[in-house]
Amino acid sequence: MVRVKSILIAVIICAVSLLSACGGSGEENNQSSNVLNSNSTQNTEESKDKKEKTNAEKFLDYAIEAAYLRNFTQTGDYAGIISSLYDIYKDDIINPYTGGSGIYVMNRTRSCLKHDTAVRTVGLGVDCVVIDDYMTDLKEIDTNEVTYCVNPESKGMVIAFWFKDGVYIYEVDENGQKINEIKHFFKKEEKEE
Repeated sequence: MVRVKSILIAVIICAVSLLSACGGSGEENNQSSNVLNSNSTQNTEESKDKKEKTNAEKFLDYAIEAAYLRNFTQTGDYAGIISSLYDIYKDDIINPYTGGSGIYVMNRTRSCLKHDTAVRTVGLGVDCVVIDDYMTDLKEIDTNEVTYCVNPESKGMVIAFWFKDGVYIYEVDENGQKINEIKHFFKKEEKEE
């Protein structure tokens, strides 16, 4: 008899636990199962967008933010861009082959574009080269001729070139080829008088 009572009590406790875990609050959900909650749809779409961004696209977001923070199209503040990228970067672009997530930003001349033997991997996810000659435009560059770090040793890296009119970004795949190329041109803002 005692055994039956203890089993009955255990069953009641389990039933109450299951009801409370399943949301058995007594309130009825009037929403049809065919209609999606708009908030859940937005959250699902947002998470898909976040998961689908390539590392190159992630860096583009940083480039746009840095250009905005420094009013780059008005000032041409290359040194400020370098500082801003270091300040805002959150180590969230991960090299899938090395696990590196750091950023390295340097200023160089246009000759760096064709330096295919350069290697960047150790601890890095992004290598941004600022071409700060105040003359070179992205629209003048044949991106097929850009070979900086295009080699298997630099696999997984995001490579970015900052010009006075835009940013050229690509990733290096496991075979040392460019993938996920992006050309982004800055919009010149009108000066207010």
